Amino acid sequence: MTMPGWPSSSPPPGGLPGWRSRSSMRPPATSPFMSGLRMAAARLAAALAVLVLVYSASFALMRLAPGGPFDRIQGLPEQTLANLERRFGLDRPWWEQYFVTLSGYLRGDLGPSLSFAPGRTVGEVLSEALPVSLELGFWALLVAVLVGAAAGLAAGRRPGGSLDRVTSGISLAVISASLIVLGALGRELLGQPGSPLRLGGFDSWRNKLLPVLTLGISSGAVFQRLIRANVAQRMSEGMWIAAAARGVPRIRIFWRYVVPSALIPMLDYAGPVVAGILTGSFVVEAIFEIPGAAACFVHGAQGRDYTLVMAAILVYAVLLMLCNFVFETLHSFLDPRQRLEGSRRGP
Repeated sequence: MTMPGWPSSSPPPGGLPGWRSRSSMRPPATSPFMSGLRMAAARLAAALAVLVLVYSASFALMRLAPGGPFDRIQGLPEQTLANLERRFGLDRPWWEQYFVTLSGYLRGDLGPSLSFAPGRTVGEVLSEALPVSLELGFWALLVAVLVGAAAGLAAGRRPGGSLDRVTSGISLAVISASLIVLGALGRELLGQPGSPLRLGGFDSWRNKLLPVLTLGISSGAVFQRLIRANVAQRMSEGMWIAAAARGVPRIRIFWRYVVPSALIPMLDYAGPVVAGILTGSFVVEAIFEIPGAAACFVHGAQGRDYTLVMAAILVYAVLLMLCNFVFETLHSFLDPRQRLEGSRRGP
């Protein structure tokens, strides 16, 4: 029996003014394409807002820091210092410098380097240093994925086994030891007599191997813990136990069903791991004397090179947001539950 005034799937006898069926009250379903387009637009708007906040924070911190870009020049006359500040616009009010620099970024002009590389633009400096950091991050991410996935799958397949205890113990020790400690141990290997490895630069396997392994293994330990937990949880679910009881080979259950369902959620953690690799490259480049973007940032901060530091911060912020966007998009594409939710969501 339908209560009076309650919407139903069929009209009451004689009809009621203002009657609406349940189907007419449901929001119209949207296509996955439109849902994805709205999600991408929302993420783009959020990314732009974050970039403005990052720019504002970096601008404020650099201006509040004591000293200036020309303080290291010994015996500089006051008139010459005033001319340099006037030339680079440092004598203007802070709010004018804020908008002038921001308008330059919108035009693609990162400005001149004030102290790190006088006479060169920040774009030229970063165009030489950024590929080195990206190569270091790429190889480190590859090592992290391969080592972390192999160790995590092996440990999660037989939780509590000897292999699980060994790999989990090693990963826990690596996570507990900071990247500085791992880098210092790696640098000690460079000083051993007869070592084929070399310190400084990033142009051959001799000076690439240890930095890549240091950064990659540090991030791979995080992957190992996460993958091991996901695989162990999937292996303990009733459906896989029932499938094994019906005679389905365990190796088939593991590789065809358990592994894909355990690895897809890892895309949620891939973004933070990549962020850890990008930020960890600051430490690794400093320890192994690699001429990358992180080294430019460190030396620029020490010399109060405002334009170089702010540009490096924004470049890293863009890279982090781009990586998160890629992994979130891959997750929504590979996970059918998110696609179904997006297609049913109303406007």
